[in-house]
Amino acid sequence: MFTIREATEKDAQKINEITKKSFSLYRDELHSSAPVKALTETAETVENDIKNNRVFVAEENGKILGSIRYTTLSGELAYVYRFGVDPEINNTGIGSDLLKTVIAECVAKGFKAITLHTNSKYYKLARYYYGKQFFVHSTSDSKGYIRALFVKELSSEPYDISPAFEK
Repeated sequence: MFTIREATEKDAQKINEITKKSFSLYRDELHSSAPVKALTETAETVENDIKNNRVFVAEENGKILGSIRYTTLSGELAYVYRFGVDPEINNTGIGSDLLKTVIAECVAKGFKAITLHTNSKYYKLARYYYGKQFFVHSTSDSKGYIRALFVKELSSEPYDISPAFEK
């Protein structure tokens, strides 16, 4: 049985390895030549995220199986990024539990919405996020592919989505 916990700097190398595995699959599924920024990261990039943002890992018997990161964009808006599970164990609930952990923390912190980007042509991921009650707010091709900005509303109160456009 796996557990979800906050990442520590000691986890950075393993998180980077899982990120590269999962985002290599992402790149391959898209059949695109557009660069995938996650594949250029280093363990130091992950350490910086652990120090400055929120990073969670799913772990079983000391082995990291997946991770998720989020940052605060404003007092009302969070942004999820570098969310990935080892492709060898996809569809086992690990990603869903990681996402639930972030959603619960964002609700507790009083955020009004959570945002994230993904390639709009990656139908499997789009369906996944729709199933988690995210919706497509808008799309952009500023990164060389059609990126969808997904939003999950945590409150019925209005919120300013504009900080997510810069991500």
